[in-house]
Amino acid sequence: MSLAIELKSYALVQTVPERVITRSGSTFDPRLNVWEWSDGPFIARLDFGQLIAGAEAYKPSLKAALLPYVRGHSSSHVDNLFRAFIHFIDNSPRRASWVIDEQAVANYAATLRPNEKWRLGTLNGLLQKWVELRLPGVTADCAAYLREHRKPGNTKGDAVRTRDSVKGPFSEDEYTALYSAADAAYGRGELPLWTLLLTRLLLACGGRISQYASLKLCDFDPKGSTLKLPQVKTGQDHARASFVPFDISAQTSQLILAHRDELLASGKTENSPFFSSDLVMPRGPRRQIRAESDLFFGHCTPHTLSQWFIQLLREIAPPTARLDFAPMHIVPQRFRYTFGTRMAEEGASKLVIAERLGHADLQNVECYVSASPKIIESYDKALSKFLAPLAQAFKGQVVEDEAHSTHRGAPGSRIHDFRITTEGLGSCAGKGAGCGFNKPVACYSSFRFEPWLDAPHEKVLHRLEAERQKWTSDDRMAAVNDEPIRAVREVISLCAQIWSQRGREEGAA
Repeated sequence: MSLAIELKSYALVQTVPERVITRSGSTFDPRLNVWEWSDGPFIARLDFGQLIAGAEAYKPSLKAALLPYVRGHSSSHVDNLFRAFIHFIDNSPRRASWVIDEQAVANYAATLRPNEKWRLGTLNGLLQKWVELRLPGVTADCAAYLREHRKPGNTKGDAVRTRDSVKGPFSEDEYTALYSAADAAYGRGELPLWTLLLTRLLLACGGRISQYASLKLCDFDPKGSTLKLPQVKTGQDHARASFVPFDISAQTSQLILAHRDELLASGKTENSPFFSSDLVMPRGPRRQIRAESDLFFGHCTPHTLSQWFIQLLREIAPPTARLDFAPMHIVPQRFRYTFGTRMAEEGASKLVIAERLGHADLQNVECYVSASPKIIESYDKALSKFLAPLAQAFKGQVVEDEAHSTHRGAPGSRIHDFRITTEGLGSCAGKGAGCGFNKPVACYSSFRFEPWLDAPHEKVLHRLEAERQKWTSDDRMAAVNDEPIRAVREVISLCAQIWSQRGREEGAA
């Protein structure tokens, strides 16, 4: 009997159920050509219409092989299996017989590049289930061949180990430049608040994008300034079944409260999504798949949240010397790599890193501790002298004095540092409204700061440099105020240039 006749006979006697319940509790009709269901923050979509040119004969068996995974596994795992089969069909030479045997798999394996060998491992899981269920289309010899020739899984951690300039963790200077660029872009109105918040939370917690897509407003505790980050990949019913708490800085907490108050004022509730689809997507979602009773109703899918975030950050990405001063490549995964790398450099154990990143296997964090911090230190120092001229730390505008500032001495606009002088240092164009930053240190790298021409900025620099010397034994702590130090130096340099120009003009007169 030919495969076509065998599959047709199978389709007649074996029908899929009218309804299937997924692991997440969603239901759909598996008889349809497109399977679509919600799985926590994810929306799964499998289009069997991709099986064409004779391959549609596999559809009944493929559906039957996937159903056990739909009932007991995550939607991403099911999607990976489906994509693995589609890739196998698309890249396999057409033969007289459509039976998938050991020769067909061997021919497919020969077409894979070294960095694609993991695809065979994914396909193996599906075809083993296919044979186990005695479905037509795959031979038992094929399953045996795959067991004997198992290929390694996808290589993990290479981008972290090699400090890849496109996919790996950010360097110290890139970290600082990105943080400042996002703040400045938000202040200029070029970046929405949700994007700035996601940038800061990615840096502060190192979570997967799916964890942020699962956040709700009630996950932030304003009293303790802590954020409960939902855990994914735990094998539990959904992404909000367990949480890991993270301490949030006072400045970021104020931004979260502003974000929360704005959403609550618009009619949202404490159980509303932190990053809702109608907030992230300017025109809102094309259609709503989830019912209002769904725990994740109104949430962005991880893919949508990631794509909009990447698109907006691409516009303000600072240059990096590691790419010959081209803009940094910014994707959520790099923030996670950076978080884990920084924890390792600070001496955190593998167990602590795994707990913070939500890994159940310590092997997944080996890449973070495999490179010597001394190598990274030398690497960043070598780059800093090239990157610093492009990543300007001072973003404000020098003014003559308080009378020439934006608010001309209005309450809240004057910036002091009584630890070094009773004289003012400059003015705030925002009058300090809602500002929780450390004054005047943070002011020097703020676009709202208007330093006065004749203010004692040298005294501020001396104090910051003296404080830095106290932390010579801890490079990370010593670097906390490096950006403000650069900003103060730039202000001093600008003031000197202005005085020099005036001196030349007076001499010429």
